[in-house]
Amino acid sequence: MHGNRYAIALLIALTLGLNGCSSGFWGSDNKVDKHPLAKFGQKKVLDEARDRGEMALDNPYAGQSAEDSTFLFGDKDGVLGGGGGKTEEDIRREKLYAGALQVVMALPIKVADGNGGFVATDWKVDPNRPDVRYRLNILVTGTKPYGTVKVVVLKQLQTANGWQDSPSDQELAKQIAKAIRKSSHPVQLQP
Repeated sequence: MHGNRYAIALLIALTLGLNGCSSGFWGSDNKVDKHPLAKFGQKKVLDEARDRGEMALDNPYAGQSAEDSTFLFGDKDGVLGGGGGKTEEDIRREKLYAGALQVVMALPIKVADGNGGFVATDWKVDPNRPDVRYRLNILVTGTKPYGTVKVVVLKQLQTANGWQDSPSDQELAKQIAKAIRKSSHPVQLQP
């Protein structure tokens, strides 16, 4: 019986040790500057998110929050204590992020980063106008008092030379931001 415990403990130690040798485990392969979203007017937003350490699009561990980790040490009720939980800003950002996902659920989602509050869709052709296609980049934060919602609607027109960039649709961006805010507040039913 004790032999099995030692074998399991040894297996876990070897697994963690080998994962630690992996270059992607400890370091980041963040290539945000080379990311396709950088050329569509979001380079500044991506740079700021990278500088704050909120987003690593090419890092395989980017979507994993500390709460989802198998081993927690230190903060957020980890093995070594801590506590704290989520801040008001975290809760506001999560609600707005959920609202953003709900609004764009029918579109092909290319990037969804809950920790950074960033959602980007892939191109979607307008069913009413096959020569027009749209793409959305959405950034939500939990800053006081109500959080922020930034939406960029990228638009392209099909020409003889292929898809060409067109001025973004700011009115549509405002409508989408309003829909995100509205969907982030759940409807309260009266008994």
